[in-house]
Amino acid sequence: MLFFKSSKKKAKELLSTAYKVYNYRCDVIAKSDAKQLWEYIEQLENLIDEGKAESPEFDKLEKQLEPLMRKTGGKIYPLTCWADYVDMIVVAGIVALGVRSFFLQPFKIPTNSMYPSFYGMTAEVYNEAKPSPSFAERIARRIFKAASHYSLTADSDGELVIEMNNPNRSAGNGLFAFNWVGARDMFVIPTKAREYTFLFDGKEKKLTIPGEFPIDEVIVEAFPSQNAKTIQEYIIAKQQSGDIFEQNGRYFMKLGKFKKGQPLLNFDILGGDMLFVDRFTYNFRKPKVGEPFVFMTKYCDGLTRINGGVPDDRYYIKRIAGKGGDTLKIENSTLLVNGEKAKGSVAFDANAKQLGKYCGYVKDGALAPPNAEVKIPEKCYWALGDNSANSLDSRYWGEVPEKAVVGKALIIFYPFTDRWGATK
Repeated sequence: MLFFKSSKKKAKELLSTAYKVYNYRCDVIAKSDAKQLWEYIEQLENLIDEGKAESPEFDKLEKQLEPLMRKTGGKIYPLTCWADYVDMIVVAGIVALGVRSFFLQPFKIPTNSMYPSFYGMTAEVYNEAKPSPSFAERIARRIFKAASHYSLTADSDGELVIEMNNPNRSAGNGLFAFNWVGARDMFVIPTKAREYTFLFDGKEKKLTIPGEFPIDEVIVEAFPSQNAKTIQEYIIAKQQSGDIFEQNGRYFMKLGKFKKGQPLLNFDILGGDMLFVDRFTYNFRKPKVGEPFVFMTKYCDGLTRINGGVPDDRYYIKRIAGKGGDTLKIENSTLLVNGEKAKGSVAFDANAKQLGKYCGYVKDGALAPPNAEVKIPEKCYWALGDNSANSLDSRYWGEVPEKAVVGKALIIFYPFTDRWGATK
């Protein structure tokens, strides 16, 4: 049975396919076949123009053309199921790119600067009081919470030590020393990971974790010292106990002694929230104060300046604290916009009252001096993190220009936690 049926629409499809075969294959098929194919194309075109798509002449021409196309068509005609699949994938890819460019863009929260409104990567440490999940539980946690499990086990009796940066200097990459190594995100996408070096019984043990996640807080929780909760308190406590020592210009921290078979370190890293960014709405209205929004850092001159003059080409998510013309101030953990308490988001009120896990707004950077105020330039926005004590935001590098804005955070679609759904 022929692929095409005689009708005006099918006749035009046949003509289009014949043209495609000729244009793509005329230089590789026999000259006689190419000549015959072109003659059939001209005859077919004339019949369509004369309204004879359902005539005996057309049926005869179709029966002559179809086998010639099969002979000369190569991979163009007839189409195989694999060709259909490829076409479908290409079309789906084009549609997906269109949706991403103009409507919805997926975005993964990399840090905890917007905690607890949005979660970046967080750790869950296991010990005797909190046993590690079973294999089946790990699979479930992987699916529903994007949790990855990490552990080190003692293969003999000995003492666990971790290499650290100079504790007397400010370390921008964290307290503990690491090397950048190549890795794969989702087993496909090239990325960077942190490789930490531990020493146990004098032998090196390596631990590789995602590049966005410093191990500092895991160490503080897994190996507590004198009720120290912050990194600064932890360093002081470890120095006082003599657990930090220098060897050949390198610094190390003693973490504890273990018996063979004991877990040295046992924890999960839970993936950050994944959300859709609405790129459509801001084409029709201006961003509003209080909305969580995503912007491109390469257009923020202040971020370029603190990055040594090199544009930091990434995406950030913060909350809009004010727009062009507004005056901002922080008083007693409360954000004031034009002299009044900020409105437009539950996070403003939660930070002002320090409710739950909201730590309150911190006077720092441009808002650090007593009674300091900042007036936002026109056509710009100020971006603040909900986790004010742990957020690199406009207090330190200034405004976000309109051209940097990508869109509004819309929906958290993964992982499946109580935060799933519309953003706040």
